[in-house]
Amino acid sequence: MSALLLKTIAALGFVVMLIAATAFAYKKRQPGIPGFFHLVAYHPFGPRRGVAALRVGQEVLVLGLTNTDLKLLRVLDADKAQASPVSPPVPEDIVSRLRKIKEGLDG
Repeated sequence: MSALLLKTIAALGFVVMLIAATAFAYKKRQPGIPGFFHLVAYHPFGPRRGVAALRVGQEVLVLGLTNTDLKLLRVLDADKAQASPVSPPVPEDIVSRLRKIKEGLDG
């Protein structure tokens, strides 16, 4: 009885190690270039919502992210995106723009 139990445990251990070795080999053989994607920036707009800038090769993808959706907003050239960073608007500019929009809606 103990010999049968020992053989069963040895066979089970062999199968578990075979599965682990196969998983390790499969993980190593995955195609892809390490570091191909690079997160440039992320700005959250709430829980699980935001905008991300992702560098892929020579392009920067601007993505809109939610918990259920991913949308491509814009594709930028990586050189242009690095050369000219966009500064945030001055609050006075925002107020004047909102007033113009309101005047246009009022008629």
